[in-house]
Amino acid sequence: MVQAIKFYADWCGPCKVYNKVWTKVESELNEKVEFKSINIEKDTSGLAAEYKVRSIPFTVIINEEGKATTKTGLIKEEELKELLK
Repeated sequence: MVQAIKFYADWCGPCKVYNKVWTKVESELNEKVEFKSINIEKDTSGLAAEYKVRSIPFTVIINEEGKATTKTGLIKEEELKELLK
C-alpha cells in the first residue's frame, strides 16, 4: 500500500493552506493510501529526523516498493494525486 506522510506545525501558515488539499485528497483516496500527519513539534515517532525534515510543509510519498519521494512546500491537489498513483 502507498503511504503518504505530511509533516507540519500548528503555527505554519502554508501548512494550514496545504491541509485543505491534504484533507480533500485523503478523503478521496483513504482506501488506497495510508495517510499520516505528523506535527514536527510533537513527533515521537522519529520520522521527522529519519526523513531529515528541515522545512515545512514537507511530504513523503512511499510507493509499494518502498521507494520514498519527498516534496517541500505546498503541493497542488492534482500533483499530490499524481504522486500517490
